Amino acid sequence: MHLGGKFGRLIRVLIVPAILLTGLFTFLPLAHAGDGDLSVQGSSPKLSVSPDSKSADPDDLASYMFVEDRIMLEFMTGVMFSPSGIGPVVPVYNYQQNNVRLGWILDSPDGWGPQAGIDDPLRGSFQAILETTGSYVWSSFGTYMVGITGLVRYNFVQPNWIVVPYIQGGAGVIYTNARNWSNQDAIGANVEFTPQFAGGLKFLLDKSWTFNVEGAFQHISNANTSARNQGVNAYGGFVGFTYVFDKIWSD
Repeated sequence: MHLGGKFGRLIRVLIVPAILLTGLFTFLPLAHAGDGDLSVQGSSPKLSVSPDSKSADPDDLASYMFVEDRIMLEFMTGVMFSPSGIGPVVPVYNYQQNNVRLGWILDSPDGWGPQAGIDDPLRGSFQAILETTGSYVWSSFGTYMVGITGLVRYNFVQPNWIVVPYIQGGAGVIYTNARNWSNQDAIGANVEFTPQFAGGLKFLLDKSWTFNVEGAFQHISNANTSARNQGVNAYGGFVGFTYVFDKIWSD
């Protein structure tokens, strides 16, 4: 796994011990098996599902898509509504949002950890996502928002499932002209921050495409860098498609 910076080191710290422990418990019984029933001939243990494996089910789209180093390009469109009933009551702030997301699968479902078990309901894979976003505000102050967001997603992957649930969270930064409307205290700066979380479903259409539905919550504020900072808490939903690339580089 080729990750840089603090996040890369954190992933290595978590993954490497898990792989070592998994390998220890896998190879020790084989080492002492001798001519017993535990001996394995003509095969070697594998820690992850490979889309190129001859034993892989060619119809198992979930196991094909969600493997380490898979790259995905996602297009999502939706609407967000505020106030949401959470936090301060601010003027209505509704917007239509379009997102383009580039995702990188960080690990295979059978790669490491307790959720690697084939029958574990938490079995899945982590995904890092870089998102570009653009919004049209139709009510009631400001007209646009543009920005970038970093997200971490967890996909719940089971063999032969054609629907993959996921959860995600992250934060981003946007540029907006809403501060020019001086009759409101919700957004007081051109540059605002957007912590957010969401959950969704991916419907696997074939090896290259998925159809997605997603529910989301987004917060917009400027961390008190402006005198006006009541913030916006918005909820809404998205639909879209994902294109799944073949593995761009080999292991």
